Amino acid sequence: QIAPDGEPPMDEKAKQKAQLEQLNNFFNSPFKDDRRFTIYHMAQVTRDRLETSQKLVNALFFDKIFQMLLKTQDEKNKLKAFEILCNLIQSPTHRKRLAKEGYFRQVYEALQVGKIDERTLEKLSWMTTLICFHPDMIEQIVSLKLLKFIISLVESKFSASIRSNAVLAISLLTYHESLFNELISNGVIDIVMDLCMDQNGDI
Repeated sequence: QIAPDGEPPMDEKAKQKAQLEQLNNFFNSPFKDDRRFTIYHMAQVTRDRLETSQKLVNALFFDKIFQMLLKTQDEKNKLKAFEILCNLIQSPTHRKRLAKEGYFRQVYEALQVGKIDERTLEKLSWMTTLICFHPDMIEQIVSLKLLKFIISLVESKFSASIRSNAVLAISLLTYHESLFNELISNGVIDIVMDLCMDQNGDI
């Protein structure tokens, strides 16, 4: 049977449907290793085949894996789900949906500094850096007050990796002309220069 133009052969469509059903069943399984298989598979797919994984992402991430990310106490699954989220930021389509439909906001509201462990905060700081990299995220950066969040991560009480992510995010923000005055008024440039010139520092 010939498939409509632009669609994979029917046998390929059936294969994709079966794969989605299997991954969905694994995710809903009462056994944690089954759920972990789905999450790890999605992390690999969104890393290596992001542009061709849209159906899987739409079916499994936004209503399932994302909600698990905000609530789970399983550190491995949470950190791997964060990897999926960071991978999706590289896609203009997914990135805009994450911003427009309030997914980024939910992350910052649910995972606040001082209430999460350092490994989770490291993932959150890297996600923030990725958001700052993309010019189409400027409204999101402003509405979520990410500059204030980033400045808070520069404090010496945080690990070198978290602080490095914060410094990189700040450097990326300097490319947004609309934020440059805010960076200056908050003394951000001076903060970064002091960090770079501190020979006893670890970043």
